[in-house]
Amino acid sequence: MRHSISLLKYYLSNNNFISTLLHSKYYELSHHKRFQLIALIILSYLFGLAIFYSCFTEITSPVGSVPKIEDIMQIDPGMGVINIGSILEKKGFIRNALAFQLVSILNGSDRSLKAGNYLIKSDMSMLQIIRLIASGDNVLYRFTIPEGFTALEIAGLWEQKGFGNASDFIRELNDPEIAKKYNISSVNLEGYLFPDTYLIPHSLTEHEAINMMIEQFNRKVPEIIGAKSKNINLSNYEIISLASIIEKEAKVENERPLISAVFHNRLRLDQKLESCATVLYSLGYPDRKLTYNDLRDVSSDYNTYVYKGLPPGPICNPGLNSIIAAVNPSKDKYLYFVSKNDGTHYFTENYNDFLRAKKKYQGT
Repeated sequence: MRHSISLLKYYLSNNNFISTLLHSKYYELSHHKRFQLIALIILSYLFGLAIFYSCFTEITSPVGSVPKIEDIMQIDPGMGVINIGSILEKKGFIRNALAFQLVSILNGSDRSLKAGNYLIKSDMSMLQIIRLIASGDNVLYRFTIPEGFTALEIAGLWEQKGFGNASDFIRELNDPEIAKKYNISSVNLEGYLFPDTYLIPHSLTEHEAINMMIEQFNRKVPEIIGAKSKNINLSNYEIISLASIIEKEAKVENERPLISAVFHNRLRLDQKLESCATVLYSLGYPDRKLTYNDLRDVSSDYNTYVYKGLPPGPICNPGLNSIIAAVNPSKDKYLYFVSKNDGTHYFTENYNDFLRAKKKYQGT
């Protein structure tokens, strides 16, 4: 680059012959001199263009530092091409911010640079960087929703992972337009925020993220529910509610169909489900053990120790295996189960047997 600039300075300061000709009276020149003048002007113009192109190419070419550097650059909404160029120059990814602005304008990208997080490398040319930012091809981050997380827990995880604020996420959960769009009647869209690992940019909004989770639910779940047995006399909404209870009660995989059978049998016999998970949900998951008064609290319709049938809606966002279990219960006649305190349960059809197991494993 220094060589190109030196050549340009020499060209501008030493071309006295052209300067003399230009200051001469053109009509006093001979035909030969006139031809010489025109030829020199053209050659000088082409030579100047060549020098400019050489300088410009060097300025816009990859910095090519050794060792190669790379960084994730955050571009905030509303950030203009001048600010973006300045940041890139400070980080050492381009040589000149003004050239970045000029190339963006000439390329027609100055008004289409998008906010987001971009992986910039020192072996990228200025034009490659501009195209990357204009494309909106953000760096993607993993966002994993564990099976059984509630809508509020997902909101907290959203903030914890640095994607946004939990309060903004919760506000979007209560947007009636989203529920209307997907025909969901559940509170906070509970049950329909599909647990999965998503690859998303940091620029994704809460509104977009929630839509993404519901659309994933709609891709994965309807086929499973659609294949339910004719003996499953539950609506699709009720199946998700039941699956959410199974998700919270089951700790080992092979017990999901057994727990499902217990609740199906109780529903068929018009018995209360008596699921501690529904009571915990109604109380907001207090950091203590449930009390007798908790189980008899009539203030929440989610208390299945008090009210018969399924709760008003899902109590968490169940995974596929719990949804499968909800429509495929085992053929057992079990009506009760007791935790063995090791993640497994003792199942029985007999109430007195249940009481003995409760005393053995729970001490009550």
